[in-house]
Amino acid sequence: MATNYVRGASITCAASRAEIQQMLSQYGATGFRTGSENGRTIIAFTANRRRFRFLYEPPGSPEPADATRSPQKPRSLPPTKSHEELSRRYWHKLSMLIRAKLEAVDAGVVTFEEEFLAYMVLPGGETVAQNVRPGSPGRTLPASGPRR
Repeated sequence: MATNYVRGASITCAASRAEIQQMLSQYGATGFRTGSENGRTIIAFTANRRRFRFLYEPPGSPEPADATRSPQKPRSLPPTKSHEELSRRYWHKLSMLIRAKLEAVDAGVVTFEEEFLAYMVLPGGETVAQNVRPGSPGRTLPASGPRR
């Protein structure tokens, strides 16, 4: 049976952030920074002369003014989970995700750029994922189907 620690419920957000920074630093990432604004948390760093950014919208945070959040992510809190517990679990899962990505890079399965492509910041300030998401300002869809 898994304990709370194994599931990430007891690991603090700060400990997970520090672990993420340490892992990325081992792969040459620099300029690691985190910040919060308008209910969002951002993790940003530079690697291989490129900028990368993870954007986190905690459960229960206020709706951002521009309403650009993904519709797949519910914002309301389940009645049995506290905001702090959900944040700890999120940071732990993010740490595990980044660890898995870096292990794939280390094994030579993918390059760093391939594995972190969605989080790469483009010259206009958007990430690749934000730019290609349907309906985003940076994405223009053909008016009448695919070109031939």
